[in-house]
Amino acid sequence: MLLAEITDTHLMDGGVPAYGSIDTKAYLAAAVATIAALTPKPDALLVAGDISEDGTAGSYALFRDMVAPLGMPTYVVPGNHDARELMRRAFAADGYMPNTGPLDYVVDLGAVTLVALDTLEEGEPFGTFSAEQCTWLGDTLASRSGKPAIVMLHHPPFPTSMKMDEIGCRDGDAIGAVIEQFSNVEIILSGHFHRSMHRNWAGTTANICSSTAHQMGLDLAHRPGFKVFMEPPQIQLLHWHEKTGLSVHQVPIGPFECVHEST
Repeated sequence: MLLAEITDTHLMDGGVPAYGSIDTKAYLAAAVATIAALTPKPDALLVAGDISEDGTAGSYALFRDMVAPLGMPTYVVPGNHDARELMRRAFAADGYMPNTGPLDYVVDLGAVTLVALDTLEEGEPFGTFSAEQCTWLGDTLASRSGKPAIVMLHHPPFPTSMKMDEIGCRDGDAIGAVIEQFSNVEIILSGHFHRSMHRNWAGTTANICSSTAHQMGLDLAHRPGFKVFMEPPQIQLLHWHEKTGLSVHQVPIGPFECVHEST
């Protein structure tokens, strides 16, 4: 099982640049080209939120059009820039979105289970996750306790020591208290912070994926404000094998020349 993951595409209606200067459409096109060139081909695409920058129907239609050539199932969660109901309608045809309530869902992806969590608190940069959602998460993981699980959400529920923790998931401790009860959770995937980061948390591996476009500056000193940099974007590949478990690979976006090949 091979899964490709992207996050924080921040598309605008009509593909206009985000923040007036960041061509997020072109950056997503480059990410799609990188995924399309992979061998072997991934079995599915995971998207950890903030598909949209402006929360418009047009931005979701653009995203769907751009990833369609990959020809693989695509599973998304909402981020703080997304609009829950517009996203629900945009992805309804794929059959995994719930008809009402939070966009929490579970799908079986061959050898692994994907558990997707909705941490969107509309109108706020931070994330939340209710007690009812925690109950659903526990019941869902318990019902699939014999199968490896990947948990995906937008807002990191764990501390990172970065200033961005100020706008992480405010109910992270509650989420962690559920996850640490289950040994089958292989990894927790998140986005939002626009940086690649890994740590041990809640008895498993926790991970943040870089944006397909702009990255947030690394700030461990917690200076005032946030800075955006055009550092190299990445995708992630998650490879599952029953003999070796789950491995995660960061893949830079773009074509790169092979300068030596041994025989």
